[in-house]
Amino acid sequence: MKFILNILKAFLINIFFIGFIFASESCSTISPNLADDNPPQQVKAILNDVICSFINLKSEDSGTLTSTMNLTKKKIIPYVDLAYSTELALGVYWANLNNKSKKIFERDLKNSLIKDYISILADLRNWEDINISVDDQFTQNDDIASVTVLVSLKNENSKARVTLKLIKKERWRIFDLVYQTISIIDIQKISYNSRINRKGMDKLIQNMLTKS
Repeated sequence: MKFILNILKAFLINIFFIGFIFASESCSTISPNLADDNPPQQVKAILNDVICSFINLKSEDSGTLTSTMNLTKKKIIPYVDLAYSTELALGVYWANLNNKSKKIFERDLKNSLIKDYISILADLRNWEDINISVDDQFTQNDDIASVTVLVSLKNENSKARVTLKLIKKERWRIFDLVYQTISIIDIQKISYNSRINRKGMDKLIQNMLTKS
């Protein structure tokens, strides 16, 4: 189960089903741009694309930290709405930031997720043992949707159930992942609140600029 939870964390860079089972050794992907424009079909296409890309990377024996990071930026980050995720993570502070500061926080969130989880992705060796199913039943309120995802390993009965939250602007993108009431955005919000209270907003932004 720890392995499964690490996968879920890694998908949230980020990160990336009942009624559909993706057998990851058969990597015939369909681009989310070509998939049906509804949340479950988009999630299936996104996860299919991500997992197949990492399987191919491992099959080429090029699963280094650098190649994994490059693939993450190419195959995972585009499926995440970083702007909306950052807005939620900053909560009441977001409205008082100028556009430049908002971009600084977006970049910080992206770098933080990559830093926290990229080594997990690089160390995974058995992507072909991952089974993922997406529930075709979903909830939607205007442009916000929630999709249930089940993740398991071959020959194991235990499954991890998570909820992917998506927002639709020009297309559906993931902005949060919830596992057993634990939300990645809530974790980031706690982190930002703590850092802002300790350092103040101006000093925190300056520190983030120095690190970039």
